[in-house]
Amino acid sequence: MASGVSLHCEAGEKVPRRNDLLKLARRVVRGEKLKGQVNIVFCPDSHVRTLNRQYRGLDRVTDVLSFGWEEPDFAGEVFISNAQAKRQFKRFKNTYFEELRRLVVHGLLHICGYDHLKTRDRLIMRKKEDFYLKS
Repeated sequence: MASGVSLHCEAGEKVPRRNDLLKLARRVVRGEKLKGQVNIVFCPDSHVRTLNRQYRGLDRVTDVLSFGWEEPDFAGEVFISNAQAKRQFKRFKNTYFEELRRLVVHGLLHICGYDHLKTRDRLIMRKKEDFYLKS
């Protein structure tokens, strides 16, 4: 079963250095031994808000949503709100591009089974994020 990553930008959405983001995503997928295809979609707030409301019952925009799939050849999808990344990058002491990198890694780690609801799990996930963002 092959693994792969694809990046998509919905109409009107643009992200800098797509190839660098794709390389980073592939590094996470290889490093975590994730099997199956993963789609990463950069989209407007409206799409992320609709997904958040539909699947999580939260009627608000969030920065990244991950959906793991139980398909043999398809691992999941990551949806990133481009506008939210632009609004929040300074709060996280990042550049816009660094924030996109962080969201790509964060979303993929969720598909790999990591979470951050409990303190212990959050520390494990943060350590993984730091590893991939610094390597």
